Amino acid sequence: MTQSVTLSVSISDTVTAARIPTAVQSKLAVSDGDTIALNRGVNDGTVAVVRGDESVQTGQIVVSPDTANQLGLSGGESVAVTAADTATATAVTVAPVPRLAIRSGEQLVRDSLLGRPISIGNTVSISLFDGALDVPLRIVSTNPSGPVVMRESTDVVIEDGPAPLQGADTETPLPSTAVGGYTSTIDSLRTTMEALVSYQSKSGDVPDRRAGIVLSGTHGVGKTHLLRHAAWQTNTSISRVGPQKLIDGGVDSVADALRSAGTTAQESGQGIVHLDKLDTVISETDEAIAAALRDWVDQLRSATSVTIVAEVTDESTLPVDLTGGDRLSKSISVPEPTQADRAEILTTLAVGTDVDDTVDFSTLGQRAFGYVAADLVTLWLTAVEHAATGMNGSGPVTVTRADLHAALESTEPAGMGGVSHQIPDVSFDDIGGLGEAKRALRRTVEWPLTRPELFEAVDIDAPTGLLLYGPPGTGKTLLARAVASTSDANFIPVDGPEIMDRYVGESERAVRQLFDRARANAPTVMFFDEIDAIGTTRSSDETSQAAERVVSQLLTELDGVKGKDGVIVIGATNRPDLLDDALLRPGRFDRTVSIGMPDRQAREEIFRVHTASHALDDAHRRELAERTDGYTGSDIAAVVREAGLLAVEEAVEASPRGSVDRAEIQVTPDHFGRALKQVEPSLTPAARRRHESLDRSE
Repeated sequence: MTQSVTLSVSISDTVTAARIPTAVQSKLAVSDGDTIALNRGVNDGTVAVVRGDESVQTGQIVVSPDTANQLGLSGGESVAVTAADTATATAVTVAPVPRLAIRSGEQLVRDSLLGRPISIGNTVSISLFDGALDVPLRIVSTNPSGPVVMRESTDVVIEDGPAPLQGADTETPLPSTAVGGYTSTIDSLRTTMEALVSYQSKSGDVPDRRAGIVLSGTHGVGKTHLLRHAAWQTNTSISRVGPQKLIDGGVDSVADALRSAGTTAQESGQGIVHLDKLDTVISETDEAIAAALRDWVDQLRSATSVTIVAEVTDESTLPVDLTGGDRLSKSISVPEPTQADRAEILTTLAVGTDVDDTVDFSTLGQRAFGYVAADLVTLWLTAVEHAATGMNGSGPVTVTRADLHAALESTEPAGMGGVSHQIPDVSFDDIGGLGEAKRALRRTVEWPLTRPELFEAVDIDAPTGLLLYGPPGTGKTLLARAVASTSDANFIPVDGPEIMDRYVGESERAVRQLFDRARANAPTVMFFDEIDAIGTTRSSDETSQAAERVVSQLLTELDGVKGKDGVIVIGATNRPDLLDDALLRPGRFDRTVSIGMPDRQAREEIFRVHTASHALDDAHRRELAERTDGYTGSDIAAVVREAGLLAVEEAVEASPRGSVDRAEIQVTPDHFGRALKQVEPSLTPAARRRHESLDRSE
């Protein structure tokens, strides 16, 4: 039987191998340079090289900070120490802890771990780019599976990050230096944790039953990171229960895993049990597992030394019997990072790396629209990699503004959840006609975003939304893009039918997440195209219940939007008669603006905008305006495009070899005359009359 000794942990940054008393070394029958296993709790262990040391106090083991981090130790805890038989690894698979891909780094990993005992789940730090960046790698698998030693012959495989977590685990608390942004969320989490950690019964005898916390937020937003920081602030340990532990096992296995985590947390004095991805567990298990969870939560609620924190993406997916009463009734939401948060996170990530003076993290935070914390880690590592790749010769890596801009071009924010975002480059000068609509947009959208003090001066609330309605092709989308551009605001276009084309419950969740994203990235103009698809009139028809829930969610979100907060909502529709009346109440869509068919003067202005570089004078433009009665703005753009194609075609056919000098291509009135014969109005007279009948005066 393998001899085991329980020792108290002491941590020293002056040791690399674990140091134990020589008497203990003899008891374990290990020599200097052999490998020992250190275990704490269930499935919570690591391996280390051992050295005998007479100066180490009886009953103690001195380990390096790296070894302590593997087990989440801060010093003073007890671990079980045994001799470990290690084999030469034939293969080792590693993956970066952050979402990152490392190419051609196998030999670097091999050199860094050569002769070092490792086991599955260990996290090791690898230095890249001549020491400019340390990347944590997790040992995903080894062959054989037990503790192994890396040799030159070992086959190394590097998978893309993030590395998977291994079952039940402990998580190391994080100091303030490792956290950027999220000031209010950090304060809220710390205050709640302090209240629960220090909570005692008023009588001083048996503790009252108390609540746990649901920590919610989108994927990659930094929930676990902030929880680890809250643990550091409140001097608590964290015992993690991964989702696979609860999904893969039966009721007895789940109960054992939960009891083990609770016991570990209690033994630490003050502990957190972190139920990671609990919403995933609930959705993929049966009622028996849910019942076991409820029973376990009830048991731990009376333990003064333990706080339960359930981490979820969407709190609404948890059953009420788990979040109600005094179970997991405390709720803290981690929003997507604001522009200022993103700048602070990037500043924190840059600590220890040379950064060029031209880098402005505030501007970068604005450009990194939609990036959550995990995306920003990837962005920064990509920038460092770009800087290292572009180096000429040796020396420290310096990250420049160009490196960061290149990283922005090559990375995608997972936090956008498939929603596009733009900062438009179109202006009102690029749109012909529509003078009254431009005036309404300046007053309702541009001024609240760029000059909020004007509204404060007259003590009125800034508008929150505006509805554009009219026939297709009259310029509603162009107007929305233009006002976002003049306001220097982010622009989120939302396709109404696409939002509705989701599973039950997903549409309203998508609406809620869109507004959360807009608030986090203010100033923002949200543009709901074909808003009638999600804002249709509610009825008692059972088949419309899904649509009714979406309308209700949209109304709720509109009520929460304030123009002074930097979010303005613009809706566009061809069918205003289909909209629910509640959408048009003051405080939601405050203004409705008709974008009708352009009159002769407006058509002339549209031609002037689109033909500024063509050989047309005002007389020709007036003639074209006269001939295009019934054409929308997009129809006129199609006429101009067709005239240009005719000019190109004519020049190509006239060239003997098909090579054409750009200066030789001239778009003439004749081309426009021919184009008018080929491009007809997109709306029939009957359709125009129908839209005119829908027009409503303000």
